[in-house]
Amino acid sequence: MIPTPQLDGDHLWASLEKISAFGATPAGGLHRLAASAEDGAARDYLVAEAKALGCSVRVDALGNTFVRRAGSAADAPAILIGSHLDSQPMAGKYDGTYGVVAGLEVLRTLEEGDIATAHPVEVVCWTNEEGARFAPAMMGSAFFAGRFTAEELLECRDTDGARLGESLASIGYAGTDLVSSAEHHCYLELHIEQGPLQQDEGLPIGVVTAVQGMAWFHIALRGQAGHSGTYPMERRRDAMASAAQLVTRVQAIGLQHPFVGRATVGRLDVTPSSPNVIPGRVELMVEFRHPEAPGLATMCAELAAACIDLEASTGVEITLEQVLDSPTVRFNAHLADTVETAAQKSSLTSRRMISGAGHDACQVAPRMPTAMIFIPCEQGISHAEDEAITPEWAHAGAQVLLQATLLADETMFSSDESPTHREIVGK
Repeated sequence: MIPTPQLDGDHLWASLEKISAFGATPAGGLHRLAASAEDGAARDYLVAEAKALGCSVRVDALGNTFVRRAGSAADAPAILIGSHLDSQPMAGKYDGTYGVVAGLEVLRTLEEGDIATAHPVEVVCWTNEEGARFAPAMMGSAFFAGRFTAEELLECRDTDGARLGESLASIGYAGTDLVSSAEHHCYLELHIEQGPLQQDEGLPIGVVTAVQGMAWFHIALRGQAGHSGTYPMERRRDAMASAAQLVTRVQAIGLQHPFVGRATVGRLDVTPSSPNVIPGRVELMVEFRHPEAPGLATMCAELAAACIDLEASTGVEITLEQVLDSPTVRFNAHLADTVETAAQKSSLTSRRMISGAGHDACQVAPRMPTAMIFIPCEQGISHAEDEAITPEWAHAGAQVLLQATLLADETMFSSDESPTHREIVGK
């Protein structure tokens, strides 16, 4: 094998700054919701840079954007690298974006170094990973994995009633290209940790072997609206008061699974929203996470039981709908070994770990050998405007991604999905 080329860390950092201008917030964060004008502009940047490197571009029916550098071996499946460019509202500029831009810099390093790979190397920008504008999350990768049809997902609407299909068309990313997982050799996703473990331990590289399971629920509580000054307390069916009890129950469910369970109510909408009207309807979103399938199933069952009990005791009608079911995913052991070797060859310390957050890699893993690479982020803060990484961390992760890509180019992977070596769960 030829010596590994060195990825230009300064160019990587400059590229991150350029693409982060699309949707930049005054506080230095990012507001770039899926299929928004800002999302379109960021994709345009990716496509323009890729075409300048001689890459081909494909866009599928969900807007997933693939840029490919050809390989030297005829009909060899491609090494897929990727992440997403959409963000949470008023969030950080490295979650997802870093993985896409680092993939682009891998292509740049290979092209400018005139380095031939037997397999094509393809970078993908997945549509709507965050699920902040359209539900469900990880939508583009789930479509790629065959979990949904395009027709199902393109009809999804945001809170203003805008359809995903129309929104993608408005930014020029309503594609028609057919892209199959069968075309690909393996998938690598580079991401910030979104937790404090790596920074706390001075750990530059995390080799991610699994992602904990996640479930989202939409809950609607329907009571009776009324005048706050005239309607007696004893006769009320106050949807907001019932919702408050439910939020407390969700918190308790999480605490019943210490250190590994996660339980969050992240959205709550009240109707009518007026200080002198008893709320007649409340809608909220509940998210559970757990690294083990039985634990996650128990949390979900506890929520269903809580809704039944609360409905009986308050008279408020409660409707529970699960809108996301993302089971615990274990990545390919041999590709994880490859990432670990890539870190060693890059003279960087690494450690095996489990991701607490969901990623597009979860959807792709059943379709091909998959692994993830983590770098630290400041104080573990993510999904917030003060999300931050250092240029050194960014460069280290991208260099490992480049090395892992070159190693994967020489490797045949088995279908063994069991992780090896010791794993740790992020704090």
